[in-house]
Amino acid sequence: ALTRRRAMEVPSTSGTPAVLRYVYPGVTPRNGRLVTAGAATLLSGCEIRDLLANDGVDVTRWQLRFQDKRNEGWARLEPDTMIAFDDPDRMRLDVALEPVPRPADARRLQGEDERDGYFGIGVVGGKNEANQGTLWRSAWTCGAAFTFTVAQRFAKSSADTVKVWTSLPAYAYEDWGAFASAQPHACSWVAVEMGTDATPLEEFEHPDRAIYVLGSEDNGLPSSVLRACAHRVALPAAEGRTASFNVAACGSVVMYDRVAKRRRAEGGVARLRQGDSLPGGRVGVDSAKPSQVLASSKA
Repeated sequence: ALTRRRAMEVPSTSGTPAVLRYVYPGVTPRNGRLVTAGAATLLSGCEIRDLLANDGVDVTRWQLRFQDKRNEGWARLEPDTMIAFDDPDRMRLDVALEPVPRPADARRLQGEDERDGYFGIGVVGGKNEANQGTLWRSAWTCGAAFTFTVAQRFAKSSADTVKVWTSLPAYAYEDWGAFASAQPHACSWVAVEMGTDATPLEEFEHPDRAIYVLGSEDNGLPSSVLRACAHRVALPAAEGRTASFNVAACGSVVMYDRVAKRRRAEGGVARLRQGDSLPGGRVGVDSAKPSQVLASSKA
């Protein structure tokens, strides 16, 4: 029940403690995180924010909505909103976190050099370490700021022939909620998933700051994650053929498309440099390892 009166601590007559269940964008309610609110039967929006903050939520980056069961929708949780836990069947409140809107003029205030931007790329539910390794190396080559995995299904091995880890960080998240809670500020999520409702890659305008999210080799991206992404992009396939790409190859193509379009927009062309190849090797054929390129640039 939703009321507008002063908060008070009144012992629950049902004996069941009040519980808050909160979810980040892309997380289903059944996978939400739980916070016990104790014996209180009435909580203000300000008190609810404090409880979430104590559980590790950065409340400066997220605005809250709660499930208003009476009106069957998600209402904005204001500091003076009062939530009553006086019904044994309504001792849990569902709370959804959504990014704090960015001011319309924020881009202008940050200056012209914001165009540089950055991007990261990763796989949700990946099961093949070789694919992750290939994507990691391609990410370094294309200028990514980081890579990541969410709920990976493979065991890490010690094999690393190119030592990308020395040059490009990779983050591992237990689940999508952990990833969402650590997302960079004002960075768009881009789902890379085939489908008729996705924007064809050749028509897609890459955000200055973007995180490209790829699905697993067998299941793709969960529908909840697709809904949470600001953009959805798909690679083209030959007429009459199914658009089914290896996840590492798909990610590599998307990153190259970003690099090529940005260089064209800046009046340049996407081209290979001698320094990107092994000493004495063929440009664009004998690919250099990241550690070798870094070493040669310091010489």
